[in-house]
Order: sequence, then structure tokens, then C-alpha cells
Amino acid sequence: MNERILAGRYRLLEAIGGASDLFLAHDESLMRQVAVKRLPGNVTDSNRQHWEQEIAKAAGLHHPHLLGVYDVVVEAEGIYLITEDLEGDTLSRWLRVQGAVTAETAIDIARQLASAVVQAEKHGILQISIEPGTVLINQDGFLKVIGYGPLLSGRAQTEQDLIKTIGVLLCEMLTGKPFSHLAPVPQVVQELHLSLQGAGGVHSWLPERLERIVLRALGFASQGSYGGIHDLHRDVKAVHHALGQQVDRPAESEAAGGTYIERMKDSVLEAAQEGIEKVAKLRHMEFAKKVAEESAPKRFSLLPYIGVLLVVVLVIGGLWWSLGDETSTASTDERQQGARQFAMPNLLGKTEQEAVQALADNGYPKAKIQWVYSVTDDGETKGKIYRQSVDPGESVQGQEKLIILTVNGTSSPGGNPGESAGNPAGGGTQKPVAEGEIPDLRGLSQQEAEQLMLKHGYHYSFYINKGDTPSGTVYSQSPAAGTKASKGADVTFYVSQ
Repeated sequence: MNERILAGRYRLLEAIGGASDLFLAHDESLMRQVAVKRLPGNVTDSNRQHWEQEIAKAAGLHHPHLLGVYDVVVEAEGIYLITEDLEGDTLSRWLRVQGAVTAETAIDIARQLASAVVQAEKHGILQISIEPGTVLINQDGFLKVIGYGPLLSGRAQTEQDLIKTIGVLLCEMLTGKPFSHLAPVPQVVQELHLSLQGAGGVHSWLPERLERIVLRALGFASQGSYGGIHDLHRDVKAVHHALGQQVDRPAESEAAGGTYIERMKDSVLEAAQEGIEKVAKLRHMEFAKKVAEESAPKRFSLLPYIGVLLVVVLVIGGLWWSLGDETSTASTDERQQGARQFAMPNLLGKTEQEAVQALADNGYPKAKIQWVYSVTDDGETKGKIYRQSVDPGESVQGQEKLIILTVNGTSSPGGNPGESAGNPAGGGTQKPVAEGEIPDLRGLSQQEAEQLMLKHGYHYSFYINKGDTPSGTVYSQSPAAGTKASKGADVTFYVSQ
């Protein structure tokens, strides 16, 4: 079996973990190590179309926490999936070694698992398992779900099973003890509460909020379990984001005096207070002088001093308004921009121009639109969009979500995605962050090129055309490798069909 070569390029080396359907192999074309998964022997002519559809869905996924599918080989005796080769341990073995972990680590692992499930469901893959034995984790705590779609060997979990599994994992990671479904609920709640007592630190809100997430995922909360995996993903993602925000903002900076605008406002208030005190003192002296002058024929008048007070008040009010307007307007605009919510329109079957117009009508930023061109045999969708990463009708909050639109067709090299609609990819006016050089992508696989772009902080687009390199590898890029470019710049690369 060690000398077996699939499709003339994948040399099988050895079985992984003693399994008879999983092999370590070497890709002779791209000179890289891959894994080969043989699908079950019950693949027949009658159900082959179903398997091919599931494989196509898995191959179309691009998510950091889902095992990547590179290729498929159909032989007389079965179907073989070519996937990325992973280094790491199973999550179950990792948990036994680690014992109890920090609240930050636990919430990060839950976020990774939930995001993988959400992404798989968006692509129509409902067969998935996140049992600790079907998840790999490396030494940096980075997860990969290996049991989904055609890669799933055992039983698929329902959505409620997936939610409860994440709740059990959170409980075990926080307490450092195996979870027992036979344990009384009050005992589980008490152990979880005690383990979270020291998790607060600078995040005083963390223990209560994390305990509420775990109990709700387990179905022990008074309001019941989560209605869906999207709700759980939203909660753990929010906690993870809040932890990252507070880590980057030291507590002492808040006591250091606030912003420049706030310090200016304080100075204006102090000056106004001094002015009022001086006017009051002057009035008191004039009043005493009047009382002392018994024969003074003139009547004491407050009008001049009232005028002085009015001038002081007007000056203070003008300064306050001018200083406050700058920050209040900016913060209001920022809140409205971040809080804006709309339902994603149905872009399937639309041209690029129609799709861009529909998104623009909802205020969707151009920098968040990613274009992919891939030719299919479907004549009805020729030149039109046949896949969108955000489902129609899904609620989109603010500008945080990236939408990927796939067009049935090709684009000439050097052109910008969406150019016909006046919408170049990444058409925003973001400020440069840091200077760097664009790396060389030629010869890399599509997934490797995408990961490299994300690592260096560039926006990217790719096209699938006929090229002079092996199928699935980059044969051209624009700008060229070595070009000076800031983070957030647009890079386009072309993948051989």
C-alpha cells in the first residue's frame, strides 16, 4: 500500500493512527504532504451524486477552523478525498493533559468551535460532529474540526447536541473535572461557580457572564437552552471581543486624565467657576460700600453686574457647545454606523452591477465585498452570481461581515472584481497602517495564498482561469511580488483551473 499512487500524483505513505481509511501521502506535483481519506465502501452509482454534492460543498469551504479539502480522486474501488495534513492532538487528549484552563482560553476554544459549525451550516453542510475526538488542536490552542460532511465517520450531531457539547466542554475546561450527565444540577452549578470566583481580575463582569453562557448551553438556565448555534456563537464571540478590548486598554490610562477634549472641558469649567466667584465678590464689596454710605443719593443698580454675568455665561456656553459638538457628533455617527442593521438581499441570479446596487442601497461598504469568478456548466447563471456567503434574509449588523459573491464566468487578468459595476474590490479609503512588501504567491495552492494574505493583512481577490501551473495553484498575481504596499492594500491572484 505504501507504493500506491492515486491519480498519478498522490503517493500513499502510511496509515494514520492505524486506520484503514486514512493515510498520510505526498503530493508529487506540489511537493507537499497531504492526508488521504477513503470514503466508506457504500458509495454506489445510486448515491454517488449525493456524495459528489457533499464533496463540492466541503471543497468550497474556506474557514480557519474546518479541515480544508484540496482534491477528490475517483477510482474503481472508491472515492478518495485529499485534505490538508494537520499537526496536533485530539481535543479530548489535550483536555486530559491541561486540566483546568483560564476563562480566556475556554471562551476562545468555544468561539472557534461555534464559528466552525456556523460556517458549515451556511454552506449547507448539516452533517457535523464536534466531539472532542473529532477536533484537533495544536500547541497554540488553534482548532480544526475534522468531522463534517463527507469527512464525517461517525454519527452526526443535531444542533442542540452541538450546543450542549460546547457547554460540556466549557464546564470541563473551567472546573478541570469530567462532566457527568448524572450529576445533580445544583452540584454542577456550585462547582462551576466556585471555579469562576478567581476568573474576574480586571474583568469583574466575566464570571457572571461566562457562568450564564455555560448554564444556558447545558440547558440548566431558567430561560432554557439556546435556540440555535448562531445565538451561542454570538454570545461567546461578544465575550471574546470584550476580553480583547479590555486587555488593550490599561486601567491606569482611564485615571490619567481622559482625552484632550475632556481635559479642555474641565479647564473651561474651572475658569468659569473662578469668574463667577470674582463677580460675586465684587457684588458683595459694592453692596457693603452702599450700606456704609448713609447719605448716598443714588440707588444701587445690579444691571451692570448682571450684564457681566450674562457675558461670562454666554462665553462658557459657546466654548462648551463648540467642544462638545465635535465629540458628540463623531460618537453619534460612529454608533449609528456600527448599529445599523439590515437584512441581506437575495443576490443569486443577479449581475455584478445589480448586486452592487442592491448592497449600496443598504449602505454596505465596498471594502467588505469579495468577488470570486468560477466557470460552471449551468447556462442559466452564465455571467451571474450563483453563490453568496451570507444567506438571503440573514440579519447583518454594522460593517463587520465580509460577503463573498461567486460569479459564473471569468474575468480578464488585471481587471478588478466588480469593475463592470463600478465596484473595485476593496474600494474603501482606509488609512495605511504599516509599510511592507507583497509576498510571492506563485506556485502556492489557493488556500495557502489566502492564508498568507490574511497573515500580512492584505485584502485579496482571486480568479479561477486556465493557467500554466498545476490545477489549484497560483500562476499570476497583481501587484507583483516585492511591491511595496501598506496593510489593507488589494492583491489579486489567479488560480489554474
